[in-house]
Amino acid sequence: MDKELLTHYKNTDYEFRVGKQRIILAIGRKNTDFDRLCERLGHTAGTFITACNPQSQLLANTENKSRNRQLATRLEQMTEFYCFSGEGLDRDKQWPPEASFMVLGLSQQTAIDLAREYQQNALVWIEYQQAAVLIDV
Repeated sequence: MDKELLTHYKNTDYEFRVGKQRIILAIGRKNTDFDRLCERLGHTAGTFITACNPQSQLLANTENKSRNRQLATRLEQMTEFYCFSGEGLDRDKQWPPEASFMVLGLSQQTAIDLAREYQQNALVWIEYQQAAVLIDV
């Protein structure tokens, strides 16, 4: 992954909602709200993943929605996980918001496999009481 793209990912807020609560993840930072969610749901890790804009190539909104519906269907076929809707929000506003999912209960390898299936460059991985990391897939 080139430096410019890596900088873009690091300058993004990865936001998802649990009921009325907003949880915002950032690469390299721990998040106590995420930790409390893990405690409440009995999971120790999560991934923030999307099917939008494969290989960082902007697609039309309708195409991105279709791709994310396909990803949602794939996630629904899996068991023992929690899925929350979210968005990747570029702090510099150079990239449009990207609809995504925060998924607790997937293994890291399954998350990587899904990201590859949907032609993503990377995903966000976070473990209980650890900082969020960007995984290049």
